[in-house]
Amino acid sequence: MTPRPVDAARERIDGFSISAVAPQPIPLGMQPYQSGEVVPLPFGLVDSTGVRMFEADWDDTVYDHPIAQAQYGLSALESYRLTGDPEYLDVATRNAQRIVDRRDEIDGAWYFPYDFDFDLFRNGKGVLTAPWASGMSSGQALSLFVRLQEVTGEERWRDAADHTFAAFLQAPDGVGYFSSFVDDAGMLWLEEYSRYPVMDSERVLNGHMWSMYGIWDYWMMNDYDHPDAELLWRGAMYTVDRTAEPVFRTPEWYSLYSVWQKKEAPTYHWHHQQQFLMLYRMSHDTAWVDRAATFRDDHPAYRTAPGRAVVAPRTTTAYRLDDDAQHVSDRSMVVLETQPVDLDGAATVDYDRRGRIPQGPVVIRLTSGHLEGWWVPEGPDQAWSTTPVEVHEYRPAVVLRVTDEVETTATRYDEHGTPVDTQEVTLQPGRLSSSYRSGVVEGRPAWQLSGGELDGYWVPAQDKLRVDAAGNG
Repeated sequence: MTPRPVDAARERIDGFSISAVAPQPIPLGMQPYQSGEVVPLPFGLVDSTGVRMFEADWDDTVYDHPIAQAQYGLSALESYRLTGDPEYLDVATRNAQRIVDRRDEIDGAWYFPYDFDFDLFRNGKGVLTAPWASGMSSGQALSLFVRLQEVTGEERWRDAADHTFAAFLQAPDGVGYFSSFVDDAGMLWLEEYSRYPVMDSERVLNGHMWSMYGIWDYWMMNDYDHPDAELLWRGAMYTVDRTAEPVFRTPEWYSLYSVWQKKEAPTYHWHHQQQFLMLYRMSHDTAWVDRAATFRDDHPAYRTAPGRAVVAPRTTTAYRLDDDAQHVSDRSMVVLETQPVDLDGAATVDYDRRGRIPQGPVVIRLTSGHLEGWWVPEGPDQAWSTTPVEVHEYRPAVVLRVTDEVETTATRYDEHGTPVDTQEVTLQPGRLSSSYRSGVVEGRPAWQLSGGELDGYWVPAQDKLRVDAAGNG
């Protein structure tokens, strides 16, 4: 059943477990939605007032879309922060005001409705009928209102943030909208697609974490001292900490999108990693560094940009794969054909995709040379991108500890990704090094070191070189 906008007194949500980890301040420029990118306006579909709209592909009707409007406003605010151009602030304000104007109110809390029916996976299961509301729209609208209050100092945006945050504190009542609920295991979910009974709610991983951003923003707006915001954030952190790997991870494949329907998330697998890295930034808990790396190792991001690859003589087999579907979720990647490869020496060729064969290796699709259109296995002895790919950024830097003597190769690249120096080095036990970045380098995971004589060099990841959980601030 779809929750309805029924205004009635609501109980406070409670009875959920919380993480021992507390939220941490984040410097300006590194906070959620601060990408460092200026985006030209307009982009996407907007109406005559500059408000982001959504055209449904099932009926060609244009609708308001609170999440799209919140994201559009947040993007405009980031461009305003970087440029000072008042047009960006005006666009952010118009999108925020549209969200506010369309609100439904339940016992003082604001919810933001959708005016179209929605079948998430178009399978007839759990269809939401208009009007319906989303905890993710609550979370992202909350972030937008907080940022507008910071920029303008206007109390109307603080008021909007207060009313929106209140939705997360309301327990479901079996009838009305809700943005959060407690499951049968005592875990707090910030719910993107809410339904009754509550255990039929979708429990979307990315939506849960986007909503955590909004609660963190609200905690920040209140001078990093708001007990209810901290309580909800820690409850949400407990949930994702307990479910990220045992529930959402699929080893050596894409992670899942949600709990209820358990669909793969090809287009969200990269987002999950980036959100884990933001949770590290919010908490300084290095478990999220490890989880992001684990998800990265499971499957390459479908967004990986084209580049140049080295194919080495140890490459012995090339594959034709079922990879022609327009949408990544429709590419099965099953092997259609193989051919032997016999190279006299290493060759540098173009590639346009990285992927994984089901129950098989990570592979690269070549787009030049005699193997054009074929995939070859990625690895330090076979084929690899000439530049670091799938880079993870860490703020604050992580600290790496050498647990046993390591003999390895350290490589430094220029700004174009060209290797400019390689050294054979021995790292001694107990050595500590900091790192702001990791990635896939020459076909294997690697850390970029920061500080000391190896500043800027990449070294291969290995069991003897571990993140020191106690070593960062």
